[in-house]
Amino acid sequence: MKNKNIVVNHNHLHLALFFGIAWAVTTLFFPVNWLTVATKANAQEIKLTVRGSGLPVPRFVTLKSDEANLRAGPGLEYPVLWQYRTPKLPVRVDAEFGIWRKIVDHDGTAGWMHGSVLSLKRMALIKVDMAKIHDNPDPSSTVLALAERNALMELQSCPKSWCKVKAANVSGWMKRQAIWGLLQTESLD
Repeated sequence: MKNKNIVVNHNHLHLALFFGIAWAVTTLFFPVNWLTVATKANAQEIKLTVRGSGLPVPRFVTLKSDEANLRAGPGLEYPVLWQYRTPKLPVRVDAEFGIWRKIVDHDGTAGWMHGSVLSLKRMALIKVDMAKIHDNPDPSSTVLALAERNALMELQSCPKSWCKVKAANVSGWMKRQAIWGLLQTESLD
């Protein structure tokens, strides 16, 4: 028995030696700056869809109900990290796994939600202290109202740098950079 164990250990030593030499030769002839590789990987937007909806990722959606659980993973077995109580809050879908969506909110909080609590309705969250709502997409046009930070507005269109929004009895245009709920290069008609 002792001999067999020695042979097994000796075989493991050969494997370790083989892989160690292979790594050293690869590193010597094909040097890689792993810090650069990691930085490039982090800089690129990672899009993950596994048996998802077929809709583009990333995209914006809104919460349907006044109670939506944010989970640590894509399943009911994962713990609830947070419970949202704001219907129509826009969130960004960054990944899909079956009926689960990995979302990110306006504060950068990320987690997984069941697709049934999300809607394709488009809303905008005001991200500045006071956003002016104009009657036309022109800074010199009449200001109809002011929207406070974190106000929710229906997002009707956003062709370029101005977005048409609506809330209660007010409908008008506001600058795109004042809202959260659109991808940077997205055009919404």
